[in-house]
Amino acid sequence: MPNFLINTDKKLSNIFKDLENSKNIGLDTEFIRESSYFPQLALLQLSDEKNNYCIDIFEIENNSLIIKLLTNINIRKILHSSKQDLEVLHHYFGCYPKNIFDTQIASNLTDCNISISYSNLVKQNFNVELKEGSWRTDWLKRPISEEKIEYAANDVKYLIPLSKIFLKKLKELDRLEWFYEEQDTELSKSNIVTDPKKAWKKITIPINLSNNQLLRLQLISEWREIKAIKKNMPRRWIISDRELIKISTSTLKELPIILDNSKQTLSIESKEKILSIINNKNETSKEDKSLKLDLNAYNKKISKCNETIVKVCEKYNVASTLIANKRDIDYFARGCTDIRFLKGWRFKIFGKLVQ
Repeated sequence: MPNFLINTDKKLSNIFKDLENSKNIGLDTEFIRESSYFPQLALLQLSDEKNNYCIDIFEIENNSLIIKLLTNINIRKILHSSKQDLEVLHHYFGCYPKNIFDTQIASNLTDCNISISYSNLVKQNFNVELKEGSWRTDWLKRPISEEKIEYAANDVKYLIPLSKIFLKKLKELDRLEWFYEEQDTELSKSNIVTDPKKAWKKITIPINLSNNQLLRLQLISEWREIKAIKKNMPRRWIISDRELIKISTSTLKELPIILDNSKQTLSIESKEKILSIINNKNETSKEDKSLKLDLNAYNKKISKCNETIVKVCEKYNVASTLIANKRDIDYFARGCTDIRFLKGWRFKIFGKLVQ
């Protein structure tokens, strides 16, 4: 399949009819977000059954054709591990792509290996070794070299054939319903575009946190997310996940010392805000008995989940983390109800067995 660099509005218009008439298109993005909260789109790659196109969005003045393509419900957009791509497309074009097929989600539901990379899927299914190293490329640099175009084009070249393979497998395993349900949940706009109140869910949380410490973490994470969005800077530049957890688990006596010794230099305003959040949470939770964890009941639920998940994974030949990871099981044992395995296909094969 030939590769084409699309770097004018006229070239984009010339290829649009072919793309618009396609039932399937491969889709990928190259972006940078090392020093910002919001990703900066550098290149958009598309493929149909015949060609691969690398669209230099810095040279495109009118994005209306791209938006029309992304939102066309009749065209299936095939991506691999699409969450970050969907985020950058939503941020840059102001629209949310419709009719998505994520080959990584499909692979997760048809294989006991979870989150397999695109290059490994290509190797497994087509015996093709893709060149590595595109992730180290400065995609903002212009002009775009032929080598970069080849890297980028390869990221979409095999997406349509892969989707056909996985559609067949999903049908054979009678898991198409699982797949569409999984996509509806994992790739919903509300799950991709971070709500500051849910920012804590992106943090790897120690399972030994008390409920009160978890509530602290939720509130400080929300504050950090809002600040990161406002300043358009990475969360870690404000305060790292590790230090958020340290703050959430500290005593009131330890807290000022921890804030003063933070690796990220915190302003007086930021320190005061964190102290205010912690103090307010302590006041509102002093008499709240629901924040106390029943360790005996907690451990029983953990054990039951761990024992059951082994049997379920053997039966359905899927990875345990696809059904429930440590965080899911921890929240469930704490009494939370907004858990993946208490809904949909996971509930049918696992959740109902541990309730």
